[in-house]
Amino acid sequence: MLVLLPSDQFQYVIAHARNTYPEECCGFLIGTVFGPRIVRRVLPAWNMAQPSKLKRYSIRPTELVRADEEANRSDLKLFGVYHSHNDAPVEPSAIDLEFAWPDFTYLVLSLQSGEPSDVGAWSLNQTRTAFEPDELRLV
Repeated sequence: MLVLLPSDQFQYVIAHARNTYPEECCGFLIGTVFGPRIVRRVLPAWNMAQPSKLKRYSIRPTELVRADEEANRSDLKLFGVYHSHNDAPVEPSAIDLEFAWPDFTYLVLSLQSGEPSDVGAWSLNQTRTAFEPDELRLV
């Protein structure tokens, strides 16, 4: 799947990740899904992971509902989640796989010592047993 990420939205994700480092940041991808998935807006969420936010994220269901409602008001679609991997590879983790949803795009930003080092996007495979890389283009 092709995912287009405008530079202003990417810069927002970077700023969010830097501000929460060394904890993981998280948020939503809102945009259009006909043809390529185009991120029109990122919406931050509060990471409520327990007992530690250092190597995982968790988003309140109420924030998911709020993001979906906001997307609908703008005639857009909530189609994914972004989060950071701090001092870790950009590839999704086993925890990411455990909580992933079908038909969602997962954007992961890797930070090393608080600075961006890599970014990637993934979707669950058909059997929901692994992630497949999406084609991510920064535009």
